[in-house]
Amino acid sequence: MRNFASIALFTIAFLSACTEKNSETSSENKILSLNGNWHFFASSDESDQDLLTADYTQWDTLTVPGNWDIENEYAHFKGKGYYQRDFTVPENWTDKQIRLKFDAVYETSKVWLNGKLLGEHEGGYTPFEFNITDQVRTDKPNSLLIMADNTFKRGAWWAWGGISRDVSLLANNNVRFVWQHITAVPDFTSDKVDFAISYKIENNSNEVQNLEINTKINNPNGQQWHNKTLKIQAPANKTVTKTLKSSKELKEVELWHFDRPNLYELKSNVTADNQEIDRVKDKFGIRKMEAIGEQLYLNNEPVRLNGFNRVHDHRLYGNTEPDELIKNDILDIKKLGGNFSRIMHAPSAENLLKFCDSIGYMLIEEIPVWGRGAPNAIPDNPRTKKWLDEMIARDFNHASVVGWSVGNEIGDPDGDWQDMTMTQGQYEYVNDMIDHVASLDSTRLKTVVSFTSHLPLAKPGNEPYEKLDLLCMNSYGETYEKVGRAHEKFPGKPIFISEIGDNQIGLTSDAEFTNRLISELDKIRTLPYVVGSSLWTYNDYRSDYKATPPSENRAWGVVNVWRSKKTAYKQIQDIYAPVKSLKATIDNKKLEIVLSPRNKQDIPAFTLDSYTLKYELFDANGKSVKTEEIDLPSIKPGDEDLKFSFQNDENATQIDVGIWNPMEIEVKTAYSTETKKSKIRSTESPIIEYLRRKKESISVGYTVSEKDSIFTFKYGNNKENLNKEKTTNLKGAVKIEWPHNEPFFAKIKSDATDWSPIKELKK
Repeated sequence: MRNFASIALFTIAFLSACTEKNSETSSENKILSLNGNWHFFASSDESDQDLLTADYTQWDTLTVPGNWDIENEYAHFKGKGYYQRDFTVPENWTDKQIRLKFDAVYETSKVWLNGKLLGEHEGGYTPFEFNITDQVRTDKPNSLLIMADNTFKRGAWWAWGGISRDVSLLANNNVRFVWQHITAVPDFTSDKVDFAISYKIENNSNEVQNLEINTKINNPNGQQWHNKTLKIQAPANKTVTKTLKSSKELKEVELWHFDRPNLYELKSNVTADNQEIDRVKDKFGIRKMEAIGEQLYLNNEPVRLNGFNRVHDHRLYGNTEPDELIKNDILDIKKLGGNFSRIMHAPSAENLLKFCDSIGYMLIEEIPVWGRGAPNAIPDNPRTKKWLDEMIARDFNHASVVGWSVGNEIGDPDGDWQDMTMTQGQYEYVNDMIDHVASLDSTRLKTVVSFTSHLPLAKPGNEPYEKLDLLCMNSYGETYEKVGRAHEKFPGKPIFISEIGDNQIGLTSDAEFTNRLISELDKIRTLPYVVGSSLWTYNDYRSDYKATPPSENRAWGVVNVWRSKKTAYKQIQDIYAPVKSLKATIDNKKLEIVLSPRNKQDIPAFTLDSYTLKYELFDANGKSVKTEEIDLPSIKPGDEDLKFSFQNDENATQIDVGIWNPMEIEVKTAYSTETKKSKIRSTESPIIEYLRRKKESISVGYTVSEKDSIFTFKYGNNKENLNKEKTTNLKGAVKIEWPHNEPFFAKIKSDATDWSPIKELKK
């Protein structure tokens, strides 16, 4: 729809406000960002002691948060990267507890303050912190040195190295909230919602503290809605956890749903002797996602849903996940009919989860235990339990997170494929970790992603089954048959196809699905125990895994690494649309629109409430002559077709029509006149397909073929004066230094080809 762009822009602006960073501490407490320029040195050969006494002014400079792999010099460096910077503690932080917090460092890290080792951390996607009150200097600058080691790798995604999330210095009083966790689960039998708010309180003083926690819940309209008080005693130099319970009538509640993501706000403060010591706030949703028999239910409604895996990857941003990229990607996934998936093989960035909360995208989070012979898939593994602890503690309140997974495609590294099962140790690992998940959170789905459940030797005892709420399996070909065999072996539970595909989609803009994959997506709809599928993947991603093209871009996405759409994009949008079909016709007398709902036995299948139909009419010259919006009735799977007929009083010759969900996202489109596809000009020469300005440099993305080894760029500030030249052996992406206020023109050739057309980036 062409004339409703302003609505979409309003939606984006509105949702941007939903991702504001929650205040972690009270107004008396402070947060000092340590983001920005840090000294950087890449070496796996130097000793820690030598690096502690190095002349840091001689090191390179990198930006934090960031990944060193996006820089030309370190594009393929695997090893230890050292970051150093000085900081000064603000004068008004006396008598405060001071903590140093890292939101994520990939993958193994060490932290030194003023030459003393604070500690180490394993795991590249979750936060960790140190209390540095007794070590930090308040009278002069402090030296902070971080080692990040990216040699640990699992999976086909790129192991982006470095400090990839925020670094903060935090000051708080002796008593503070470590976290507040809220569960708000509707009971559709008693028509009540049971609330349980758990508080973890840390007391760093030498005295017992008698405390009062005051809790306020604001409804989605921002009005104060539910207040409670809890008295608590915190022992000296201890941490204590207490829970506050209450309930509300279900009729008073606005439930969270992927089409109506109503968010409440929980505000709590802790006081001693009527003086506020700390405060915290979190957004949460009231919803119930559960598996009953072989069906999946959201808020007491059976749903069958689709989605996309999304790799946290961009050749310009690495895995740092800036807000703009997240908003564009998740909004796009929602447009494509995505509502639910195991989104990635590792904990997501918190700003992604906040945006999913606000936009209504449901996901299962997973820790990075992956593949045949996964080294961490061993029973009673403290490392993986710590990963779960950190992920669940951070993400507990996110309404978008509806499940936890303890690993992906775990199997015996030895033997033939057809004879593969999990080893006994791997099987015990899964069951042990599922028990650990249940001890941390009893309200969400528990699962592991299998690629062996359909194989001949799979059976209860070597394939996890009994403790799982939802069976997840990956399939790349013969999906209908594989799912049938898995269900026969492990009946009685819903199956979600957590990855589905069939060969790589391809790198070019005309890349499309195989006919086999389209057929499989159609056939699995007939299986009543299959509750949905997730395409691997939404985006292409950088990789050094086997069979990756020379560009280092793994071409499994419906958009490429620069987010340009392929032909497969429109294919999956039609397959995953919430209605079966939408047709529009027009002649000189009337126009007609026909909407066909999904069948009950379909994927996706769910009730459409508060959807709208919008159409736009155009005359013979392509000029818009009328727009109209129609509120649709509640549409359930299996309902009859909806038909709309109108007189063509405007003498229009074309109609465009779209279905919009309650968040003003267009999820299905139709046209009376189909636009002809422009022919893709094939070329064996490299071409520049992406230019993006970032500070004083230009990021250039370009195609690569098997025969290309060395690339030369000619560039300048106008097309007639390409007077600068750069040669590189980097494939797929390179940075070129360039003034931020000048236009940029460039062309490329390889050692095996001639010059490409010139591409322009305006200032």
